[in-house]
Amino acid sequence: MVEAIGEIGEKTSSETRYYLSDLELAPEEFNGLVRGHWGIENSLHWVVDVAFREDIQRVRSGNAPDNMATFRKLAVQMLGHVDDKQSVKNKRKMAGWNDDYLAQILDKIKCV
Repeated sequence: MVEAIGEIGEKTSSETRYYLSDLELAPEEFNGLVRGHWGIENSLHWVVDVAFREDIQRVRSGNAPDNMATFRKLAVQMLGHVDDKQSVKNKRKMAGWNDDYLAQILDKIKCV
């Protein structure tokens, strides 16, 4: 069990999270693993929000929100395999503007 307490300005919120594990860790070690997991989640959300403006999307009915979130995360993963120094947002735009660049991204997909 992890109790997370967050403060934004003068507002405080708390949330209790439960984890199942067979690891025998000291509380400090377990906290490091939990924080690392949430760091990955938060950084992915930030990239998806910046590149695809996910927080302002209007898709809200049925399975569509989950499906679109999956497609956005898949696109971020595919764009990450392109070996250039562009940001994910710029790679997304370039793929929409340039069919050769899009083909370069799609060529990285390995079908089994």
